[in-house]
Amino acid sequence: MTRHHKKIWLGIFGAVILIALVLGFIYGVYPAAIVGGSVISIHDRKENLAIAKSLNSNVDPAAVFASLIRNRQKQILLGKLGIKLDSTKLADEFNYETTGKAVEFDKMLQDSFGGNQKSFLKYITLPQTQDALLRIKYNFYTSTNNNAYNKAKNILSRIHNNESFEDLAKTLSDDKVSGQLGGDLGFVAKGQILPELQSVIETAELGRVYNDLVTSRLGYHIVYPIETAEREGQGVWHIKHILVQTSGYEVWLNQQLEGISVWRIK
Repeated sequence: MTRHHKKIWLGIFGAVILIALVLGFIYGVYPAAIVGGSVISIHDRKENLAIAKSLNSNVDPAAVFASLIRNRQKQILLGKLGIKLDSTKLADEFNYETTGKAVEFDKMLQDSFGGNQKSFLKYITLPQTQDALLRIKYNFYTSTNNNAYNKAKNILSRIHNNESFEDLAKTLSDDKVSGQLGGDLGFVAKGQILPELQSVIETAELGRVYNDLVTSRLGYHIVYPIETAEREGQGVWHIKHILVQTSGYEVWLNQQLEGISVWRIK
């Protein structure tokens, strides 16, 4: 290849790169930020901001962008911790968000997401699922949550020693609403309680307090599945619980996210 031909090819290559950059800016595929090697595009940033403004017209664009970056950091952290976020977990969280709220959800979907359920899953359900899984992971560190864990174990032991579940719920549960009712959550259908509790309730023996603590995004639960019934053709569970909440999650999370680099480009 002659020097003249090389110049021609270099010119063509440069033109292609320039066109790609221009198209990238026009269509929003150019990076707005790079988070731990993962790209957040300008399109993602604009779409996320538009949704945020439709939900709250007074939002701060910088805060919305920071939240988008933080959610991407959480996604990367899940991978580092070996936590799998699959379609089942995403569907469970979506059902938890929307069950019993069909009218409200449909209105919000039309008003804020243009009827696009995929956008809702991407910008609402996915971040909430990520956060829930990280909170559950944190709560499994019982040595870090020693006080809450020991309190919950002590309550469970007292119940096994025939103290009243209802009385202990009234005085010790951090769920103050159900606590004043002796821990009674009433009859709940699938999707109306935390997915991490649902999976236990579906297999637990009825009429007996579950023999171990159940770890959720909120903390530690003592679960008492009382009975099942059918309402409007749907299976429901009558449940009581005692909740002992954990603390310190945000401090732990910030420490974990420090090692995930962020480069804001635009």
